[in-house]
Amino acid sequence: MAQNVAKVLVDALEAIGVRQIFGLIGDSLNPIADAVRRSDIEWVGVRHEEGAALAATGQAKLTGKLAVCAGTTGPGSTHLVAGLYEASRDHAPVLALSGDMPRPMHGTDFIQTTEPDLLFRDVSLYTETISSPAQAKPTSPRSRGESARPAAW
Repeated sequence: MAQNVAKVLVDALEAIGVRQIFGLIGDSLNPIADAVRRSDIEWVGVRHEEGAALAATGQAKLTGKLAVCAGTTGPGSTHLVAGLYEASRDHAPVLALSGDMPRPMHGTDFIQTTEPDLLFRDVSLYTETISSPAQAKPTSPRSRGESARPAAW
């Protein structure tokens, strides 16, 4: 299978012991969902992205281990932020994965556009927009030698 950003991220999450991702599937998350389907990580579907962030926060607070949530482009990302405030304030190790629109559509008033790096800044220790597998490898917390703390990719 060819390496893509989703596969690199899911492989890294699996390697550091992540067992579930809480999220709501949407078009921008299809590559992540496909990579999860081919891994040992369980996708836990939720009805609302805020619920995904709160579920991941609860899991992180109970276990002390990295928990992961995911939301789609636009409104999905904004809904994640509401739940991530709890993780941020309680210092729970939560990673939020946010879908994004295709790069050529940036700056075109594409429907449901957000700026994820700005959107997640208040609830994250680290945010990064990743658009290539080469970028994803050095960005993963483990490859940087950092502990997994609240972050958004």
